[in-house]
This record gives sequence, structure tokens and C-alpha cells, in this order.
Amino acid sequence: MKNRLVDLLAYCSIALYTLAAILVSVHRFFQYEVFYYDFGIFDQAIWNVAHLRPPIVDHYVIGGKLIFADHFSPSMFLLTPIYWLTSRPEALLVAQALAVGLSGLVLYLIGKHVLKNRLLPLAITCSYLLFVGTQNAIIADVHEVTFMSLPLMLTFYGLVTKNKTLFWVSFFITLGFKESSALLGVGLAILIYFIDKRWLRTAIVVGVISVVWGILTTQIVIPYFYGQRYFYTPTLDYHPSALIGSFVNDPVKRETLWVSFLSFGFLPLLYPPAWPLIVQDIATRFMQKEFTLRWTLGLHYNIQMAAILSFSSIMGCLRLMKKKWHRFFVPGIATALIVLSLVLHRFILRSPLGLAYNPTFYRDSRHFGFLNDLIARVPSGTTVMTQNNLAPHMIHTHKVYLLRAVYTDFMPDYFVLDLREGQNINDFFGVDIHVLVATLRKDTRYLPVYETKEQVIFRRKS
Repeated sequence: MKNRLVDLLAYCSIALYTLAAILVSVHRFFQYEVFYYDFGIFDQAIWNVAHLRPPIVDHYVIGGKLIFADHFSPSMFLLTPIYWLTSRPEALLVAQALAVGLSGLVLYLIGKHVLKNRLLPLAITCSYLLFVGTQNAIIADVHEVTFMSLPLMLTFYGLVTKNKTLFWVSFFITLGFKESSALLGVGLAILIYFIDKRWLRTAIVVGVISVVWGILTTQIVIPYFYGQRYFYTPTLDYHPSALIGSFVNDPVKRETLWVSFLSFGFLPLLYPPAWPLIVQDIATRFMQKEFTLRWTLGLHYNIQMAAILSFSSIMGCLRLMKKKWHRFFVPGIATALIVLSLVLHRFILRSPLGLAYNPTFYRDSRHFGFLNDLIARVPSGTTVMTQNNLAPHMIHTHKVYLLRAVYTDFMPDYFVLDLREGQNINDFFGVDIHVLVATLRKDTRYLPVYETKEQVIFRRKS
């Protein structure tokens, strides 16, 4: 009876969490807080494939090329059926929240199988879902690694249950979500060996496939579509002290590491076989000097780490439970993890899914009718250049380009601009909106066809 109650509590908690993730994600879309970068890039690619068109995207770096010129993520196209059923862009946000929620469910099942216990898996699942890195990934538009959390958890589940079919299918899907998953695969190969030495051949094959995948995607496939060297190739200082120091040589990095391990009660440190998985994730983020956003707890960069740390926590608990005195500590560890997760979520880090129980957040969604009206004034089927937060609302009905200060290579039919002060700087990506408006007013090829004090639409003359 007690076990059933814990199961019921776990399943209800995961369901409520998933609902909260969906509500926050969708309402942020309604409030124009979802950006074309990166939501629209993936949405446009999936939408095009769903309608039997090549996945060409508007991208500041790669230009109007196939999305494979940026990252090689073929597994994202498993989401194509979504746009056979609906044309609503926010459906992709719902799918992403569901993927993370289901990954939490799989994690709980992994814990039950490994620990033969329900309380600790519930606590670790709580740590995983309430971890600020997991929550930030859900609300940070749409990214391939956030969806990848589900097949990665299924890969771990296939490994601990010795289900090779599930393991291999999930592993290949995980690998296909991003070219950088190659390093994840190498760490996974090491983990496999230590979990079950009878899977030595599997470990070797996983490692070889991962290395080949990494070389093919970053040195051949992506450069072929991009026409240049792989854009995300890091610039590294290969001196050992510099490489080691890059893990902790910045306060942002140290904070990320501290909060990440604290959120899981430092339990992952009890399981050394998972350390290579943890190190590869940290290395791919912290060693890249050019991409400092990857060092933080924000955006989507911590979701893979969250999955790894949660699995490592389960395996670390398994080691604790082999001690004779474990029965005295299991309830205490579980309670401490749950309390710690709730305190970090609610009072210290004030994680984003707290918006789900804030009534003001939902009321704010009613205040954006003026932007809906603005977009509705542009005839569908036309080409539009607009800002980062408006573009996602037009990508299924218009040919959309992001703002450029120099627009003469595009010459869209319409410019749709919101001139309000105090907007998110990411709305404009470095374009001075007032200078652009002044330029368009002087351009005899365009004329304003709708204008208020804070919004304006320019149409190109026939």
C-alpha cells in the first residue's frame, strides 16, 4: 500500500510539473517572449520537412541554407508528424515540455529498478525536474538537446534493464540530436563497461560509433552544407594547466558547478564510472572561450548535465544502499533532497516554472492583443522582415526574415516593427530599430501602410 502511494505521488507530481511546463511555455509564446532564435530555426526546418520542402532556415551565421549547415540534428525530424496534425507553432513547445516530463518519468522507473526502492527515486526525480538548469531549458525557446533528454534517459533505462533493443534504438536517436553527442557517447561507453563488463563488446561499439559520428558530422557533413569549416570549432589552449584551469577559472563556471552538484546533494560524486560523462559535458561548455553563455545556468545548456547527474545520483545511492546502515539514512537523504530542491527552486534561485502558480503571469497574456492585430494586418503568403520576438508568430503563414540593418539583399514585401521602449535586447539582435525606421522612411521603394505611436508596417511598392 505504501509503495502504491509513493508511485501515485511520483506520477501525479510529474504530471503536474509537465502541465506547469506547458502552461509557462505556451503563455510565454502568447506574451511574445519566444524568439525565432532558436525556436523559429527548428520550427521552420520541421515545418518545411512536414510539407515536403527542404529544411532551409534564415540564420545570421549560415545564411539561407539547410539547417545542417549549423548543427547536424536529424533526430529533430522525428517531430515532423506534429505539423501533420496542427499548424500552431506553440505545439512544438508543448512537445518539448512533454519530452522533459517523460524523461522524469523514465528516471523514476530507472530508480525503482536499480534501487528496489521508491522514496529515493522520487527524491532524485524531484531534484532533476526542479533543477534550475532543467527548468531554464524548457522555457528557453526550443532546442535539440532539450528533446534529447528523453531518449538519453531511455538509453540509461535500456542499459540498467539489459534491454539491448531499447538501448540501441535510444542511443542512435540520442546521437542524432546533435553532433556533439559524440563525446557523450564516448563517456557512455566507459560507463557501460563499469556497469556490466559482459557488455564489453557493446561498450567498444558504442565508443567507436561515437568517435566516427563526431568526425563525420563536424569534419565532413556540416562543412559540406555550410561551405566552410565547422563554425563551433573551439579555440583551445592545450597546455595541461590551461585545460584543467578552464573548468574553474571564472566565477560563472564555479557557480554553475556548485549549484549543479548541490542540487543533487553531491550524490553523483559517489559514482566514479559516471565522472567521464560529467567531465565531457563540462569540457564541451567551459573550454570554449567564444561561447560564454554556455558557462551559465541559463538557456538550454544544462539539460544534458541534469540527466547525467540524476542518473549518477541513482547509481551513487546504490553504493550507499550496499552499506549495512543504509536503512537509517535513506529516508533522511530522500527528505533532504526534496527539501533542498524546493528551497532552491522557490526561495534561492526562483526558478522560472514558479510562474505557473503566479496569477499575474496569466493575466499578462491578455495584454498583447495589439501585437496580434499588428501581425494580422500583413497579408499571408508575403515575405516579411521583422524582429526576433514577432517572427515566430508569422513563420507558418509568411516567408520570414530576421531584421538586418542592411536589407537590400532581401527586399521583403513588408517590414513589421514594434518601436516600444524597454524591449528585450534580443528582440533586435543588434539592429538599431530607430535608425532602421529612419532609413525606411527615406527609401522610396517602401511606404508606411500602418502606423501608430509605437508600431509601424512598411510595404514595398509594386
